[in-house]
Amino acid sequence: MIEVRLFGHLRRRVAGSSPTTDTVVYLPAIGGETVGQVLAQIGVDPAEVGNVFINGRLLPRSVYPMTLGYLLAAEGPLAPEKYLATPVRSGDRLGIFPRTMSAVVV
Repeated sequence: MIEVRLFGHLRRRVAGSSPTTDTVVYLPAIGGETVGQVLAQIGVDPAEVGNVFINGRLLPRSVYPMTLGYLLAAEGPLAPEKYLATPVRSGDRLGIFPRTMSAVVV
């Protein structure tokens, strides 16, 4: 199972979600899933996504979060195709934030 937590306006992708409660989706893990596939399953356009955290670690798209000391899910900044191709495994927790909430971690 893959646990996906949606934040901000991305919560609207889940029927019955509320701005005052956690919006969590559980997806079956078949094997070989990627961040891009998880986004597609939930119906989130990658262009809407500001930040993705995997198990509490930021998936970086620039060097800026590295200078801030964030725990990272990759060794360095990832190009868009690598970002979306990042593997997701059973038991992983993803936190997905919209671009409108990513001002600090660009």
